[in-house]
Amino acid sequence: MGSPLGPLMANTFMCSIEEKLESEDKLPSFYKRYVDDTLAAVKDISTATTFLATLNEAHPAISFTMEVANNNKLPFIGMELTKIGKRLETCVYRKTTNKGLLLHYQSHVDARYKRSLLLTMLNRAHCLSSSPDIFAEEFDNLRGIFLKLKYPEKLINSTITRFIESRNQQQVRDVQRNAPVQIILPFKDQRSANIVRRQLSDFGKKINSDIRPVFTSKKIADDIRVAEAKPPLINQQCVVYKFKCDLCDADYVSYTRRHLFQHIDEHKHSAIGNWKTPA
Repeated sequence: MGSPLGPLMANTFMCSIEEKLESEDKLPSFYKRYVDDTLAAVKDISTATTFLATLNEAHPAISFTMEVANNNKLPFIGMELTKIGKRLETCVYRKTTNKGLLLHYQSHVDARYKRSLLLTMLNRAHCLSSSPDIFAEEFDNLRGIFLKLKYPEKLINSTITRFIESRNQQQVRDVQRNAPVQIILPFKDQRSANIVRRQLSDFGKKINSDIRPVFTSKKIADDIRVAEAKPPLINQQCVVYKFKCDLCDADYVSYTRRHLFQHIDEHKHSAIGNWKTPA
C-alpha cells in the first residue's frame, strides 16, 4: 500500500514546476491537470510537440507522453471529449477491453454496497454527460451492465427513478436559490436609489446572493379618500322621506328642504347626544 502523502507530494512538486512555467509564459491558454493527467488546448500539433518538450525539460524526473485527438475525439480520465464545431460534448469513456466487471449481485457483500454501486455509477454518468440525450444513452448502457451482473431489474429501475427525481428536485432548489431576492423600498430620489442599489449589490456579493431593490412611489390615490357611493336620493333637496333610525329604533316621516343626508346626520348626532345624557 502506498503512502497517502504520495499524491499530495506529487501535486506539490508539479505545482512548483507549473508556477515557474507560467511565470515564463510557457503554459497554454487552456491547461488543466488532475494528478498526472493533463488536458491542454493548442493551435496545432507542432505547438503541442513543443509544449511536450518544455514539460519534459522542466525536471529530469518528469517524463510525459502525449495523446492527440483522433477524429475530433479524445479520452481523458474516464471521459471522452468530442469536438463538434466550436463546442465540446462529453460522455463516459470505456476502453475496448472493458468487460463491465463490477460487483456481482450474488456476491457475499452487504446489499447497501450493491445499491451504492448503482448510485455511484449513475452519478458518474450524470457528471460526465454533457446533455440529457447522452445521459439517457449511458443509462441504457448501465442497465445492460447491471442486468448481466444479475441485479434485479426492479432494483435497477427504482434506483434510476429515485436518482432522476432527486436530481430534478436539486435543480429546482438550485434555481430557487439562485433567483434574485427582491426588496421593496419607497422611492425618495434617484441619487438615494443609486446608493441603495450599490450597497445591496455589495452586500449580495458577500453572502453570494443576487439582491435587487424594487422602488415604489406613493400614488396620489393613496392620499385621496374615495367617497362612499350613495343612492341619488341622498343628495336630493326638498323631499318627503321615511327614515328608520338604527340608533333609537324609531321611524320618522318628515319633509326637508335641505339635502337629505344632512338632515339624517343631524338626527344621528342628536340621538347619540341623548344617549350620553343621564336619565
